[in-house]
Amino acid sequence: MIDKISNRKNRVYYHVLFWMSYVALYTLMWGSYDDEYWEQFQQLLFLLPWKMIPTYITLYYLMPKFLYPKKTVQYIFLSILLALAIGVIDRYMIWTYLYRWYSPEKEHWKTPMLYLPKLLNSIVAVYTPVFVAMAIKLQLFYYQKDKINKELEKEKVATELKFLKAQIHPHFLFNTLNSIYSLSLSQSKKTPDVVLGLSKFLDYMLYECNERFISIGREWEQLMNLVALERIRYEEGLSINVSESIDNTETLIPPLLLLPFVENAFKHGADNEINDAWINIDLKLIKENLVFMVENSKSSELSKEGLDTDKNIGLTNVKRRLELFFPDKYELKILEEEDSFLVKLNIDLSDISDLMQEENVQ
Repeated sequence: MIDKISNRKNRVYYHVLFWMSYVALYTLMWGSYDDEYWEQFQQLLFLLPWKMIPTYITLYYLMPKFLYPKKTVQYIFLSILLALAIGVIDRYMIWTYLYRWYSPEKEHWKTPMLYLPKLLNSIVAVYTPVFVAMAIKLQLFYYQKDKINKELEKEKVATELKFLKAQIHPHFLFNTLNSIYSLSLSQSKKTPDVVLGLSKFLDYMLYECNERFISIGREWEQLMNLVALERIRYEEGLSINVSESIDNTETLIPPLLLLPFVENAFKHGADNEINDAWINIDLKLIKENLVFMVENSKSSELSKEGLDTDKNIGLTNVKRRLELFFPDKYELKILEEEDSFLVKLNIDLSDISDLMQEENVQ
């Protein structure tokens, strides 16, 4: 309610300012010819209603009802009718009153009232403030429209990102539960440790990943928890090499962005058909430039289709998240050799700091 009153007061203020500016400008312009500022001021005030009426009819009736919905023909037709009607009225007021009040000695009233050049002059005089007001109104309209569209697009992107992040949870949970199921079938002593590790990871995903961004240090820590889970599962059957170099662990990154690449590496790199299976994980972050590489062994019988099938929700998901978070700011390469996969991701994270600052200001 308070906002509506405030907006109404602002509109009244701008309208008063607009008409005061109009009267002041034309008083100075026309009054300067013979130093008749007071007379010009009086004439402008006398004719002002015939400037205001078409202005407000145009702004608050013709434009919303016909121009904005793109009913152009109707808008032009009605605007012409309005211009002719108000132009005739303005000419009548000048011909009947102003000529006799301010310059009776010139006998301008002897010229016919509907004398075309004078009528056109009245129409132009009437529609000068109308056109100026229309230009301002259209600028504000398209500015607001653009602002609303940007907000809607922002909400759409935010909704899609939440949906994509939500997909990671069941995907990861499904794969890990399969691992626990396999261990339980063999009555492995590692089963309790895997269950405990899974509970910690789920705690991270469910309660710590609700923010749009998380520190790279925290993300790497949870990624290593995943690696620890897999080490328990595979023991000596899989060689895992991990290295990292992070110059600032507080640098922000979307949560769970790197997980699908590592998960995919374990999926293909720990295949039972591979002798001496291995996975290499390397993360470098220097001055907000992230380079993340995951390479793993693969079965020679595994085609590239195995990496990008529709069932591979994780990779499809992360590609879409990269497009939404870092348009034109990332490079993703997936290379396949006969016995290995290599994923290399480069991201410029500098825009995240700027984005967070903008959000804090808002």
